[in-house]
Amino acid sequence: MFSRRLLWRILLIATLALLILAVLLAGYLMQIDRRITSTFEGRRWSVPAIVYAQPLELYPGRLLDASALSAELERVGYLSRPDVRLPGEYRLGADLAEIYLRGFQYPEGARPAQRIRIGFRSGAIASVTDGDEQELPLLRLDPPAIGSIYPSHGEDRVVLTPEQVPALLREALKTVEDQRFDQHHGFDLKGILRAAWTNLRHGELAQGGSTLTQQLVKSYFLSNERTLQRKLKELAMSIVLEARFSKTDLLNAYINEIYLGQAGKRAIHGFGLGAQFYFNKPLNELAVAEVATLVAIIRGPSYYNPYRYPQRVRARRDLVLTKLADSALIDAATLADAQAAPLGVITGRRRGGTYYPAFMELVRQDLAASYSDEQLASDGLRVFTTLNPVLQDQLDAAVDARLSALEARRERATGAPAAGLEAAAVITDTQTGDVLALAGGRRASFDGYNRALHANRPVGSLIKPAVYLTALEQGATLATRIEDRQLALRGPDGALWTPQNFSGESYGTVSLARALADSLNLATVQLGLRLGVDTVRHRLAQLNQAEPRNPYPSLLLGAEEMTVLEVARLYGNFAGGGFRVEPRSVITVLSETNEPLSHHPIRLEESIDPAANELLVHGLKLVMTQGTGRSSRHRGQQVAGKTGTSDDYRDSWFAGFDARRMTVVWIGNDDNEPTGLTGASGALALWDDIMAAEPVQPLGQPQLPASVRVELATGYAVPDGCRTVEAVLLPFRQQPALPLHPDCEAERGGPGRWLRNRLAKQTP
Repeated sequence: MFSRRLLWRILLIATLALLILAVLLAGYLMQIDRRITSTFEGRRWSVPAIVYAQPLELYPGRLLDASALSAELERVGYLSRPDVRLPGEYRLGADLAEIYLRGFQYPEGARPAQRIRIGFRSGAIASVTDGDEQELPLLRLDPPAIGSIYPSHGEDRVVLTPEQVPALLREALKTVEDQRFDQHHGFDLKGILRAAWTNLRHGELAQGGSTLTQQLVKSYFLSNERTLQRKLKELAMSIVLEARFSKTDLLNAYINEIYLGQAGKRAIHGFGLGAQFYFNKPLNELAVAEVATLVAIIRGPSYYNPYRYPQRVRARRDLVLTKLADSALIDAATLADAQAAPLGVITGRRRGGTYYPAFMELVRQDLAASYSDEQLASDGLRVFTTLNPVLQDQLDAAVDARLSALEARRERATGAPAAGLEAAAVITDTQTGDVLALAGGRRASFDGYNRALHANRPVGSLIKPAVYLTALEQGATLATRIEDRQLALRGPDGALWTPQNFSGESYGTVSLARALADSLNLATVQLGLRLGVDTVRHRLAQLNQAEPRNPYPSLLLGAEEMTVLEVARLYGNFAGGGFRVEPRSVITVLSETNEPLSHHPIRLEESIDPAANELLVHGLKLVMTQGTGRSSRHRGQQVAGKTGTSDDYRDSWFAGFDARRMTVVWIGNDDNEPTGLTGASGALALWDDIMAAEPVQPLGQPQLPASVRVELATGYAVPDGCRTVEAVLLPFRQQPALPLHPDCEAERGGPGRWLRNRLAKQTP
């Protein structure tokens, strides 16, 4: 039997132990409080920058039929309905579309939600009217979101305020995940016991024991390890959060934070982005069944992946719907309709903001000079870009189809498997420099190595127009005669450099236009040496705002590495009428409160004398009709371009433009192995595919004061009456004094002299 003194001693020790434990626990909770409060306060308002593409513009006369409009409405998450009642819905007839536009905040101002009607006739828009049947000269759809600039750890989300969250979702989360959310203080012992009993009865994980607050803590601060220490931390942190923040704040943070799936490196967090990712529409437009699907997925986004396990997800969704009905959140008719509905998740690679990783990298690159990574990842910026999503999708499809066709052709020719070809391309507006579409590789959705921005490859003959431009600026004409003859130059290492034409032949005296059109190496080197390699090199630096690395004569034939975007910058001078137009991807940036932060204007600077540029562009048009580009299906449509092939057929290039758009294409192997493709057989064929998707806008005729019929091969003048010589019409800055073609001179001596001349040529 214990003595009273011993009993008091035990009680004192126990009390002291409890006090020490309480002090330690209080200290631990204070430490946790400092850590999680500051983190939660800062992170719960972090909003990644949202990036938008160009909106589709609707106006009378635009070539657009009803099916194309429907595709664009689907892209921005509009739903086809027999009766249009709410924003985000549309109805399509044979020659009329009725659309209920959502409201949208553009950089120039807000557009309210409104009803519009689009009339069609002969494959074009005939009329655009508002709800009062007033004619509208121009209307824009909502610009499609093409992604977010989220932190480097890959979390992407669309942050919602409590007012933007449907009441059904809030109540569904409580009903399914945490029935006593409004009563508990971070953990729920009754809920844990009830979940254990329910799971035991169902024989599966039908309920979880963690509260919404505990799930939020795990998502914010902790790993997924299943240890007692982690569980105790979760419990303590949940208590602190409940003490510090309101239930509204905690539930809204959960809605914005919870993990809902994965798209490559991109982690889909929050119901705002989840609605876009799985259903391509805003959260507040989801049907009851779709809300239930998202609630079902949060239990385990991998286990309940609707793309891999649709039946599993549907069963879980129907269980969620039953719980909603049991809690009187939906009625019996709604329950029956929702359970009968298909899952309805969208398929294809354009889920959740129609993400375009190659173009997004260019956007990040262009924004880096003005905004820090932290600002882009957390300040809720809205970035409006130049991307044309229709062109981008057409480009992506053309790249994949053409590379497959090229590989199949080579496999048939060689009998050996052929695979692994890669490509990069960029499409820009010739007048503004806007980057309308960009392909960084064969796999459009692959968020990896971007060849358009980072692959430096020898450009081959794409560099030759800079040589010919330099000559034209110094007074040469397209008819100037230059020598296409063999030569040998000794390099700095003592080795001889002996360039050759593609055919292996030399052609003697040729016109400048013919040398450019047929991409004659020997004539180009002879001309470049006469001008001076340093002179050409300096001109290239002016045109491209970058000093060429190669100081040797091989530069004249394209022994210079450039990226696709750098080539676009160079050719932008020619396509832009002699103005340097810097490629741009960003138009405007707005703050989270829609205040303008920065405007990225079009940057134009005259870089080429207009007359010299007209001559060069005419020469590049001859490339497409008479020269290396004549295999193009667009050869007769007044387009200009240049092929390029590097040594051993390792790189196939083409740069071409019409009056509206310029496109640069590269095809090659990442391991630098030969492709067997010339610029014409590879890149030009892909350019043809890309151009076929949109009507060509022909280049205008030269506006120079003089023009003369000339034999392309020799540069000799060919009078109109001369019937024996094939000629092309060349423009000149002033009336030239060209030598008359010998055959035409003979023909002008009269029928007898011409006949004698022809007979003499036939005499053995």
